[in-house]
Amino acid sequence: MSTTYQGFAYVYDQFMDHIPYNTWSHYLTGLFHQYSITDGTLVELGCGTGTLTLQMKKSGYSVIGIDNSTDMLTLASEKIAGTSGITLLCQDMRELDLGTLYDGFYCLCDSLNYLLSASDILSAFKGIKKYLKDNGVFIFDLKTPYFYQYILGDQVFCDHQKDCSYTWENSYFEEDRINQYDLTIFAKHADSGLFERFCETHHQKAYPLTEIIDLLAEAELEYITAYDAFTSNPPASTSERIYIIAKNRNGDK
Repeated sequence: MSTTYQGFAYVYDQFMDHIPYNTWSHYLTGLFHQYSITDGTLVELGCGTGTLTLQMKKSGYSVIGIDNSTDMLTLASEKIAGTSGITLLCQDMRELDLGTLYDGFYCLCDSLNYLLSASDILSAFKGIKKYLKDNGVFIFDLKTPYFYQYILGDQVFCDHQKDCSYTWENSYFEEDRINQYDLTIFAKHADSGLFERFCETHHQKAYPLTEIIDLLAEAELEYITAYDAFTSNPPASTSERIYIIAKNRNGDK
């Protein structure tokens, strides 16, 4: 681990090595193809360390990767070094400033769940509306209220690897639909060989699909459909993650 690395961002890839990014990018690409977005430039909101960004580049798109974590973007820039067709920007998805229009947007890995109010979600949707081409497509996922309440809430998870370990404690506050993640991370320092301890707290919010549809409409984006993740089936009451597809039918910016 680099001596400049701090926090969970720098062990993120090690603990997310179970994520099948190839499968995710294949599914996402298939959805874009359904709406005739087969090439051009996509904007990825919440690009993190850039793993999915690279996969979407391999699928034939140019990608603008956006994240508000400089730590995540540092890792992403190292990962994409020498790859053309990818640009990284440090921006808050609620305050997009992109300057031109793009063919599609996507936001995966429950990044939108990190926005903790309807007004924050609406701000993000309005920014996407502003920079999405007419008939452009916006695809995003959300973890569901069912997932937070019945699968994740009040659970404790641990993972131990050669150079790092973490404990992940969850507390779900049902009234506010907020899940609090308390992370304690031990990561081996490259120079000293000693383990350094980091503590971070994260929050995510669960949104029912009906509320998201209303917010899309308020942002003047057209809701198209929703799927139980990685299928073509409609969401069920026990869906843990859903994909939502919206379109910009209006060329007025």
